Amino acid sequence: MGALAWGLVLSTRARKDVEVADIKVQVAVYAFDCLYLNGRSLLHAPLSERRAALYSSLKPAEGQLAFATAKISRDVEELAAFLNEAVAASTEGLIVKTMDDVYQPSRRSTHWLKLKKDYLDGCGDTFDVVPIGGYYGKGKRSGLYGAYLLAVYDDATESYQTISKLGTGFSEEVLAELDATLRPHALDAPRPYYQYGEGGAPDVWFDPVAVWEVKAADLSVSPVHQAARGLVEPGKGISIRFPRLLRVRTDKGPEDATTAAQVADMYRAQAVVAANRKDAAEDDDA
Repeated sequence: MGALAWGLVLSTRARKDVEVADIKVQVAVYAFDCLYLNGRSLLHAPLSERRAALYSSLKPAEGQLAFATAKISRDVEELAAFLNEAVAASTEGLIVKTMDDVYQPSRRSTHWLKLKKDYLDGCGDTFDVVPIGGYYGKGKRSGLYGAYLLAVYDDATESYQTISKLGTGFSEEVLAELDATLRPHALDAPRPYYQYGEGGAPDVWFDPVAVWEVKAADLSVSPVHQAARGLVEPGKGISIRFPRLLRVRTDKGPEDATTAAQVADMYRAQAVVAANRKDAAEDDDA
């Protein structure tokens, strides 16, 4: 038997230099698990016991504290319907867990998985991006680049505009291969035709030499990333969320990467798909 859960928090707040008295947005907390209660660790307790502890120890408060929406089911169709509900509510998707599984910090398990909206048709297109920066790895990734700064090509200005950071989903073998490929192309400073947001500089810059195909959960307007800057919203670019590497495109050069104009078109198409899905859901409820 599996437990499914999702929660949504909408928050609009400044990024820094904010006084508590100036905060005007109510932030809500959505509780979804209980790992420690009254001096007792629940890490080795099954999810069923942890959820019982969660519900018995907290009292919801309107607009402040709530439980993440959850469902227990063995039915695949019910799972699919719940995923659609989560996506329609503008969340990233679901976390699916078995009820008898213990909690394993910082470890992937065969008893839980992520179901994100990119498993649906919301962002069906892939992106051909150029890695222009790298971030030093930590822990097991020490000695390698653990994450990369990705960019698309703007053929109108002949520049590379950042669109996302990619740092998950790599096997150790792939991580080592990517590192070996890009390390010889490290730069002391970014090329003058790189466009990136304030505070978004990586540890190391690269020459634009590689093209990677990635798939993402969706696109969103970004105050940091510069892809298609100003084409959708004045003064802002577009970013892709939760990208994952599909393959290295040895058949393409950097200037053949996805363009800024294409990114803007994808963002607009996503909005149309979302509107159609909402209309269909309202028709079903009518």
